[in-house]
Amino acid sequence: MKQHTTAAQRPSGLVGFASTAIESIQINSITLETRNRRTLIVKHRRWGSELVAIIANLFFRLSRSPIHVWVRPGRWLRWEIKCFRLLYNGGFQVFAEGSRTLCQESFRGKSLLEHLHRKTLDSRGVRAAARELRRAHGLRCDELRGFWSHGDPHLGNVVYDAVADRARLVDFEIIHDKRLSAVERHADDLLVFLQDLVGRVSEEEWLRLATCFVTAYGQEDVIAELTKKLVVPRGIAGIWWKLRTEYMSRRELVCRFTALRQAVCNHLVNRSVLRQRREFEPFEQWLKTA
Repeated sequence: MKQHTTAAQRPSGLVGFASTAIESIQINSITLETRNRRTLIVKHRRWGSELVAIIANLFFRLSRSPIHVWVRPGRWLRWEIKCFRLLYNGGFQVFAEGSRTLCQESFRGKSLLEHLHRKTLDSRGVRAAARELRRAHGLRCDELRGFWSHGDPHLGNVVYDAVADRARLVDFEIIHDKRLSAVERHADDLLVFLQDLVGRVSEEEWLRLATCFVTAYGQEDVIAELTKKLVVPRGIAGIWWKLRTEYMSRRELVCRFTALRQAVCNHLVNRSVLRQRREFEPFEQWLKTA
C-alpha cells in the first residue's frame, strides 16, 4: 500500500513475512499516458500478483481486518470499473484493455499525501475528503448488498483539487467484507483515513485536522460506530495498526487515539445537546406567548 519500515521495526516469522508483503503491495504497475488529449492512468496487474494478494488476505484474516484484496485480475478489473462509474457517473473515462490492464482518466489535483509532503495539507482538504466519503457512502452498491464503501481510503487514495475545493476517491483494489453492515463499513473507512492522518501529521496539528474530518463527515450513526473502533488493539491486529500509522510507537498510538476518541465523543454529545435545544425551541416560544 504505502507504509515503509526498517528491517529492525518489522515483526519476524509468518506475521513479518505477511506484513512485509502488505506494506509493499505494489501489485500493479502504474503509468501515465496521453490519449486524445486526455491523461490516463494505466494500471497493469503484475504477473505473480495473485500470490501477493493471497498473502495479504491471510494477514487481513489474522489481524481481523474486515477487508480483502481482489485476487483474480478479472474480478479486480470489474470492481474498479464499477466503482469508478458509480462514483463519477460517466463523467470520466474508464475501461479495460485486455485481461490485466485498467485505463482511467486522471483527476485534476494531487493526493492528500502529496499535499502533506508539500506542506499544503490543511483543513480544507481534510473537510473535502470527509464530504466526498459521505457522498460516496450514500450510493447503493449491489456487490456490497447496500451502500458502497471504499475499504482503503488512506491519504494517497484521496485526490484533492484545491482550486475547486473538491476531493475524489481512487484505487479500488480492496473491498469490505459483505457481511458487515453499511454503518460498520463506513466507520471502518473513517478509521483508515484517521489512522493514516494521525500517524503522519505533526504533534501540533494532528488532533485539529482529525476532528475537522470527523465533524465535516457529520453522520452521527457512523461516528458513533467509529468511537468503538478508536481503541488500539494488541497482537496481530496491533501490528496492522502500526502499519496503518507509519509504525508509531504503541505508547504514542494509545495517547493519540485516546485523545481522539474523547474529542469524537464530545462532538457527539454537543450535537445531541444542540439537537435537543432545537427541538425544544418551539415549545419555549409557545410558553412565552401562552
